[in-house]
Amino acid sequence: MRRALGPVVLVAMLLSGCGTAAVPHRTWVTSVCQTLGPWRDRLTALNARAAEQMKSATTAGQARDRLLRLLDGARQASEDARAKVAGAGVPDVTDGGAIAERFVNALAAARDAYGKARDTVHGLPDGTFYAGVGQAMTTLNQEYAKAGVDTAKVASAQLRKDFDEVPACG
Repeated sequence: MRRALGPVVLVAMLLSGCGTAAVPHRTWVTSVCQTLGPWRDRLTALNARAAEQMKSATTAGQARDRLLRLLDGARQASEDARAKVAGAGVPDVTDGGAIAERFVNALAAARDAYGKARDTVHGLPDGTFYAGVGQAMTTLNQEYAKAGVDTAKVASAQLRKDFDEVPACG
């Protein structure tokens, strides 16, 4: 009977995340920054493209379609970044799991904010579209701001140092 419990305990530990080796902190920071940089660049590009396309939108329907492309793209970019940061593992510092989780949760919150804005814009009637878009973007900006993780305020002094020194974070 004792022999049969070994594999069960091992499977339970793997499923619960116990026994997972921590990632060297500098490696983790590099992975996170190599994800966040392109994510920010993608959001900037999507916003620039949407701003340019909005200049030629002559109807609420055209504006809606262009905004939906922006919001869909930003939502997907945020989900892709969230998955990559989650895949970076847990840094080998005190409270590394909680720190990694905050980064993953921040990207999930950004993803969800874009999704919520997308759903709002999609459901706006043409007659009140522009006023509704204004409110949807205000809410998006507020939710996005709440979602952020300031790397300068990370609880680990070693991670703060790494965020300052790793070239990918610059």
